[in-house]
Amino acid sequence: MITRLLLFLVALAVTDRLPAADSVNVLALSIDATPEHPRNSEGAFLTLHCGRILFVYSQFTGGTSDFSPSELALVSSDDQGRTWSAPRVLFTPETGTLEMSVSLVRLASGKIALFSAIKRGTTDCRPYLRISNDEGVTWSAPRSILQAPGYFVLNNDRVIQTSRGRLLVPVAFHRVTGRVEGGHSIDLRGIALWYYSDDEGATWTEAKTWWTLPVAGTTGLQEPGLVELADGSLLSFSRTDVGTQYENRSRDVGETWSAPQPMRLKSPASPASIKRLPGSSDLLAIFNDHSGQFPFSLNVGTYGGRTPLVAALSSDGGVTWRTAKLLENGADRDYCYTAIHFVGDAVLLAYMDVTRNPSTAKSLVIRRVNVPWLTAPENALAAKSRKVLHDIFDHQEDWIKIHAAEALVVGGEAVAIRERFLAMAPKAEALPYRVGVWRVLANTSATAAERAECVAQVEKIFLNPTSPDLSQALETLCKLRVKVEGPVLDLVRRTADGPVGPMSALALWSLALRDEPKALERLGGLLRSPKDSMRLIAAYALRWLRTTDPTTLQWLTQAVAAEPRGSDASAYLLSAGFALNADPERRLAWRTALEEVLAKGSMDARFEVCNGLLSQSTAASLPLYTSLLDDPGADTRVGAALTILYGGVRE
Repeated sequence: MITRLLLFLVALAVTDRLPAADSVNVLALSIDATPEHPRNSEGAFLTLHCGRILFVYSQFTGGTSDFSPSELALVSSDDQGRTWSAPRVLFTPETGTLEMSVSLVRLASGKIALFSAIKRGTTDCRPYLRISNDEGVTWSAPRSILQAPGYFVLNNDRVIQTSRGRLLVPVAFHRVTGRVEGGHSIDLRGIALWYYSDDEGATWTEAKTWWTLPVAGTTGLQEPGLVELADGSLLSFSRTDVGTQYENRSRDVGETWSAPQPMRLKSPASPASIKRLPGSSDLLAIFNDHSGQFPFSLNVGTYGGRTPLVAALSSDGGVTWRTAKLLENGADRDYCYTAIHFVGDAVLLAYMDVTRNPSTAKSLVIRRVNVPWLTAPENALAAKSRKVLHDIFDHQEDWIKIHAAEALVVGGEAVAIRERFLAMAPKAEALPYRVGVWRVLANTSATAAERAECVAQVEKIFLNPTSPDLSQALETLCKLRVKVEGPVLDLVRRTADGPVGPMSALALWSLALRDEPKALERLGGLLRSPKDSMRLIAAYALRWLRTTDPTTLQWLTQAVAAEPRGSDASAYLLSAGFALNADPERRLAWRTALEEVLAKGSMDARFEVCNGLLSQSTAASLPLYTSLLDDPGADTRVGAALTILYGGVRE
């Protein structure tokens, strides 16, 4: 059946969209980059005794790099973070220095401690401490907590005071190389160190152990953070460039630390932020999720790809994590350096919002998120959806098994599903869905190297003319958005110019990903084919391409109007037209038609409709899918369960 060729991977098909700006998730403040202040970035919150909330952040005046002139600025809120004052400068550093990366701590004595990183040139960066005895009206002079010179990076919102009263400062030490490269003269491979004080910052002691990354990488352990767990032990976490955060743990209040181990927070070289929920042992992490649950980009540089921004929860001290909500997912943006502050039944999240293209404008936003909404347990409908998917995954031995796995990835089980597929990999060649094994592994690879290995396996299958799954291999390369090269490209071009059929259509899809001349035009032309199967594949490919070409969208609109309702291609044309918003005036009518297919279409048509409507699914639309969880068609059940879980993490 032709639709068996049209395989599914929703993680790359999701349209970028933010959660609705309502009372549970509000963008409260945006301090945009300006010519005067081209970068506004990392900071920390503190609540005064009067209830006013302070947010102190880095305000750059002469550029956007970490070595550009910077001062500390302040905004405040008197309504629990709903509205904010205009910015004002709090501290201007002395000539030849810059100041950034603030942590604010309410000390056990009632005083306020302000920690920051002060830099003098490219070889001297140390954490400094100021104390206020009058609720931030006046401050002591800054004093370095380290006597030794060197480059010690203290990230923002990292310093903690434990329940026993000990202050802890995590830093990454970087060796000075003696040569200037990329605007600095330090070795970027960080060594994690911890300093502690039992007299509220008067004196400091270095922990007895220090660590760096135990595997090959270019970052070492960078920008470490800290959180105290419910049992009094400490969890330290650091960013790396090996596809995951790394952790160290201490059971003696920071005097010694365990060897670094990989965490289950899959991410780029971007810092995570972790704090305990008030009155709970649960942890809240805000990080860039590269598990595969949400779309993300690789090959954007060591310190790029800082999207999406996701909230995750842990009930076992950071051993395992479950996704709570998607916060930001702009494909061309970076979200990083999050400060977390709880106020009432809300949490304030402040982070950098960097426009990657066409400029490098670095703005600062504060988001106010309702904690009960963020931490709400999975409802009965979502739990049933998850059970449906696990049943299919455990018992089906065809491509629907892959569909169920990919839906579970979207539902927050990317790490666990990847482990299952890694176990399958050695015997993948004997499986009828071997291409799907490599597809799931590719889309849950947190590093470019891991992903490339999986893509190579699919290309090998495609290049073998005796492979029974050539179409699956080529389609998977398209869904992985691989811009094929070399012998694979040569074969794709020959296939596109060969006999008109499903394989030539898939080849045009592949060439359109490379922006090859006429490829998109030829693919769009198949919408007028007299064959249902060709119109179906063309519509499906265009939805996956996420094309915005006006001519192609016009052809798609015309094809939807001309297609007889109930034909094999009808659901696919409607799905593509709706998902791509090919004609905004017809969008409501198309949605109604899609919902009719959802009610009484074939299994394949229903599955396609679920994916076409997916980006616009909301909690209000979930009743449409409830009855489909008991449908006899396995793919229909997968599509319904996927939609329910998708709405749960994004709504």
